[in-house]
Amino acid sequence: MRNINDSDEAVVGIVITVLLIGLALSIVVMVNTAFVPQWLEEIEAAHMEDVSGQFAQLKYATDIQSTLKQRTAISSSVTLGINNLPILSKGRTYGSLSIQENECSITIENETDSWDFDVGNIKFSSGNSYFVRQDYILESGTLIVSQHPNSMMIGKPMFLADYSKITFTIINTTTSVGKSFVSGQSTYPIHTEYIQSTTYASIKNITKISVVTEYPTAWYAVFENTLMQSTNPYSGDIVSLFGNTVEVDFSSEGANTCDLKYVEILAQIAPGWVE
Repeated sequence: MRNINDSDEAVVGIVITVLLIGLALSIVVMVNTAFVPQWLEEIEAAHMEDVSGQFAQLKYATDIQSTLKQRTAISSSVTLGINNLPILSKGRTYGSLSIQENECSITIENETDSWDFDVGNIKFSSGNSYFVRQDYILESGTLIVSQHPNSMMIGKPMFLADYSKITFTIINTTTSVGKSFVSGQSTYPIHTEYIQSTTYASIKNITKISVVTEYPTAWYAVFENTLMQSTNPYSGDIVSLFGNTVEVDFSSEGANTCDLKYVEILAQIAPGWVE
């Protein structure tokens, strides 16, 4: 005959095991629903901060190349995604990096002529699952963060205005076949190199600057913030936004001289280099 105490102990053991399993499952569910999303959001936000810094370095490289005019390649790295959290195997994200030609149109006008430029950009697109998805764009020297449909300037181009003249350096990013796109989660270098430049010194009596772009609010801020400064005679009121077009109307501002420079930068996503 089985001992009743042994039978009771076996039942108690089973009950305790079931309770422990239930407790463990509850903890796992609580961690996954309450804590993991917060951790992943913080990790994705930190990654966006890293990308912002990496694009700032990329802007610095192209600005230096545009100024020095030396055909020396510079490498700047961009991290596309993040790995899974340890143990939980969650959190992996992917991003993409692209070099796009002829994405933006910039026009300078005076009473008798116009100067038209189609310029490319370098764009990072995030694949965040918890933090807001963002794009980082370097377009003609302007560093932009975009949360569609809005965009914000976080780095100014080479556009200056004072009482003597306006100075504007337009940077066109070009690329090579097979070196313009990559996606994944690893860190990839972007090679940039100065190719050529043209200087249009002292364009007299400019009447308008217009930019057609996918990031009009960022470019609007470029012109408005610069022209509102006390170091020049202009006003932010001469800047207008119409859809994807930003215009600066100098027609009522009297005589205006613009020192204009056009620079071409070749950008390629590594590995390798194509001449």
